[in-house]
Amino acid sequence: MSDERPESHGRRSNLLGNSGWNFAGFLFALIANLATVPFVVRWIGLQALGSAGIVIAIAAPVTLIGTVLGQAVVREISARIGRGEEHAAARIAIVGLKICLIASAVAWLGIVLAGPWIMTGIAGASLPSQNLTVSFLIVATGTVAQQFSFVLQGICVGKQNFRLVAKASAWSSFATIIVTLGCTWSFPVLNGYLLGFAGSLVFSTAGWIWVTSSEFRESGRLISSSPDELKSLLHFGKWQSLSQLAGIFGNQIDRYVLASLAPSAVVGQYNVCNRLQEAAYIAVIRICEVLFPRFGNMSNSREEERHDFFMLASWGNSAFGAIVLSPIAVLSRPLLTVWVGEETAAGGTHLLQILILGGIVGCGSNVFQYYAMGMGRNAPAAYTSLAYSVMTVVFSFVSIWFYGPYAAGAGLLAASVVRVPLALLVTRNCFFRTFSAEQMFACTVAPILVGICIVVGSLGLNFTWINGWLSLAFAYVCSVCVVSAAIAAVAMTTKTGSLILSRIYGSVRTALSERRLIGWNNHLVKRKRGF
Repeated sequence: MSDERPESHGRRSNLLGNSGWNFAGFLFALIANLATVPFVVRWIGLQALGSAGIVIAIAAPVTLIGTVLGQAVVREISARIGRGEEHAAARIAIVGLKICLIASAVAWLGIVLAGPWIMTGIAGASLPSQNLTVSFLIVATGTVAQQFSFVLQGICVGKQNFRLVAKASAWSSFATIIVTLGCTWSFPVLNGYLLGFAGSLVFSTAGWIWVTSSEFRESGRLISSSPDELKSLLHFGKWQSLSQLAGIFGNQIDRYVLASLAPSAVVGQYNVCNRLQEAAYIAVIRICEVLFPRFGNMSNSREEERHDFFMLASWGNSAFGAIVLSPIAVLSRPLLTVWVGEETAAGGTHLLQILILGGIVGCGSNVFQYYAMGMGRNAPAAYTSLAYSVMTVVFSFVSIWFYGPYAAGAGLLAASVVRVPLALLVTRNCFFRTFSAEQMFACTVAPILVGICIVVGSLGLNFTWINGWLSLAFAYVCSVCVVSAAIAAVAMTTKTGSLILSRIYGSVRTALSERRLIGWNNHLVKRKRGF
């Protein structure tokens, strides 16, 4: 790894600040998830929650619209801002919203018409007694509204305005808690929960529109667009659409297979465990998400500089993923018991552990995806995601078919194990020819292996002393400290790992020094004004 250049300190400090704001936004979403699930399970039961999960999973492919457009907007806006083209960046945002409007209208109609027919074919005898057309009408409305929030978030991320993202996330979390719980409590049935789910998405989108409205005006006038922006967004989106569509089906395959082979209550149990795993995994994604616009800005930088930053980001992402996720798998039984109840914990402990292990391994390919998109080279990432999704579908179907419902998540874990070395090989062949095996192990594989070994080694431990949130939080903090120390110790055994630790220490020290200098400067200014 090359020596760090002095002018990079300010950008590194800004990256740390962006990560902090993005993580703050995640915390709001985490609170909303943790707060709503126990009440929903208590009011409507696991069976109705399972049926709701199937309805939402059938509508999930619609999220392709907002996800792809949001990523395309991030890429194009960050690249144009990096070149100083502020006006072109604003026009990209307008075109992205126009495409979203047209595509969402078509998607809404497709969900309402085809959704009941698809669910009848999947669930069969496990169909709920309520009107499925009404269920899909509700979910279609909320899901379509959600796509606009994805695009608006992409606009903020592209401009690296993560303070605004945190503000909108706070509003979204508030809306999720109030609307979801209010509707479910008022109508404790399947459609009541779906009404709360969809209503929270609509209110969240309204909040995004409110906090980002100033981004589309320039000197009081609405910004216009041109065909060039449409062409650039479509060029980026063609590969991402393939990648994301395959990824969506891969993520939902467990629900589809469970719906056809198991009772709805088992799907409900899976939904609870998956909700917790997704919430924790999103924490890692939110920290890593700030790399996407950063890579876009670095597209014209020297390859050596990009390689060094890639390894640093990859180690940080893998280490943070293992630190956040591993303790959840270790404490899975007491966590589910305290959070939801003994009924869900009895059958969900093993399932949650498998899902968490899949998340830990999956962290190893996050930076590769963001780097490929940031460089505008989507084809390698798309082919890798497609192969991963196909493997997930095949492995999930085979494992659940032969070993039953509690093998759900095993296919995701197996596919993730294959995906990480595949992503590393593609990175070496397509981006960094000097990416050595020692560097791959140190910056990606080592932190993941540490997390997995700690989870496997703790399977026989008994946590009967955990009987509430306070003792659970204490156990989680202790587990985080153990995992962090183990990852740091393993990193020090390799040359690349030692260099990464020294660079992280230097970056944090520089960032703290800059903040201290700014604080002293502000203090002196105030004293001068006092005189």
